[in-house]
Amino acid sequence: MPDPAQAQALAQRIFPLTPTRGRIHLVLHGTNFQIKVWEALLRVESGQILSYGQLARRAGAPRAARAVGSALAANTIGFLIPCHRVLREGGDVGEYRWGSERKAAMVAWEAGRALTTHETVQARENLPESRFARLPHPSP
Repeated sequence: MPDPAQAQALAQRIFPLTPTRGRIHLVLHGTNFQIKVWEALLRVESGQILSYGQLARRAGAPRAARAVGSALAANTIGFLIPCHRVLREGGDVGEYRWGSERKAAMVAWEAGRALTTHETVQARENLPESRFARLPHPSP
């Protein structure tokens, strides 16, 4: 039976307006290689992008860029396993289970958010201490 209040609470926990350092526990189902790739991808910071080859190296399989692509295609929980952060070597967005336009939008959103956070930190460092205390803390 649908529970809108519980769905809203879960959505706010997963996608908070003010990010916290809490964790969400996921149970991943895949091959050992897929899970290695997804775990390596979970260590990529929001706003960062990398190539399939770079992710293959991070997953401990430097010659498996194509297999990394297959592991990303098997990901059924987009955004939580952030396969949108992986681009082709030349910077092309490439294919995405939920559409290339959505992938490009997610990459742009994260990049803009990272830039805004960086600018907030830079601005805060240049303010007198009394004004610093009133600024909201940016997300990590």
